[in-house]
Amino acid sequence: MARFLFVISRIIVGAVFVFSGFVKAVDPVGSAIKFSDYLGSFGMEAVIGVAMPAAFVISALEFLTGLHLLIGIRIKTSSTLALLFMVIFLPLTLGIAIFNPVTDCGCFGDAVKLSNWQTFFKNIVVMLPVLYLFFNRNKFNDNISVFKKLVVTLIFTIGILTVSYYSLQHLPIIDFRPYKIGKNITEGMTIPEGAQQAEYETTFLMEKDGEQKTFTTENYPYTDSSWVFIDTHTEILQKGYEPPIHDFVLNDSEGNDQASRILNSDSPVILIISPQVGKGEWKNKAQLVQIKDQAAAQGIQTYFLTASADDAITKFEMDSGAGFEYLNADETMLKTVIRSNPGMVLLQKGTVVGKWHHNDIPKVKEFKNPVSYGLSQLLCTQNTLSVLALFFAGVLIVLLLMRKEK
Repeated sequence: MARFLFVISRIIVGAVFVFSGFVKAVDPVGSAIKFSDYLGSFGMEAVIGVAMPAAFVISALEFLTGLHLLIGIRIKTSSTLALLFMVIFLPLTLGIAIFNPVTDCGCFGDAVKLSNWQTFFKNIVVMLPVLYLFFNRNKFNDNISVFKKLVVTLIFTIGILTVSYYSLQHLPIIDFRPYKIGKNITEGMTIPEGAQQAEYETTFLMEKDGEQKTFTTENYPYTDSSWVFIDTHTEILQKGYEPPIHDFVLNDSEGNDQASRILNSDSPVILIISPQVGKGEWKNKAQLVQIKDQAAAQGIQTYFLTASADDAITKFEMDSGAGFEYLNADETMLKTVIRSNPGMVLLQKGTVVGKWHHNDIPKVKEFKNPVSYGLSQLLCTQNTLSVLALFFAGVLIVLLLMRKEK
């Protein structure tokens, strides 16, 4: 029975840690953004620079801890690391659930969204098998040679770090966000019929003859003009359904939202996205301008989406002479659309047809037919498959090593 409980605990904890580490590793930029949110909410802006290294290290440690538990090697080290993770994250997630400094813990990246309280209760559940593994770590031996364990650890350490580095230099090999290629933004903004509506309660603070009293919409003194309005407060009683995309607002210089016009355009639309122009990597700026000019000659509109201040936009335009049409948007939304600054997105009737990191901007000659070029991305999955194949190959090697052990 003890052996059975130990194996079940290994599988549960191992699977959770492998999944959590992998979904963070495939999107290091997103993980770094979440760590920055944490540090900012705790008043630690001075060390936000460690967010990206932390994204690499934490995702790799989580993945390797879970993998070793699943395989059944280095149990003492892995169970200790798992307990250390839980000792840190259990009180941390409790504090986040109580004080709500961030709305999403990011423990499973963008793959699975959990509320702060759901995350805390999940950690309580996971803590039980972690404790069982830790207190029984000396009772079960793996009987695997030190050399073979070292080989396994090296293979998967290199593998998971390669995944993170590739995703940083290009785009996430697996995109869990609502703006991934093939998704329609308009559909992502739609609230289904019959979906739960948000419930609000508005109260009014009024004063009469020096006495203050709070009213609701039901008992508001509409007919008594002697009450003087002081303040109002609206509270959400129950959250309603929130569509995956709820902040896709693109304002022009006059404050008019151009999102609907762009999403419903019969012609393809190119979006150049830079959350902050001053922080962008602009080595391919001339190439982007050439793509814009070529597209304009074909009747294809190009927009530059940014959350930068007006003076930063003006300086960028004066320095580049690009002649972009600029639209202002929420910075978080732009970072969600594409993990690159700058990045390029191609839309066709609101559907994301192509996305390019600034290291992968297409050559102008190749981009003469943008839609055809973009659609080719749907068929070109070699990079993702190659990286995943490394993991499967690693698993196969592990299994072969295990079978040879007596």
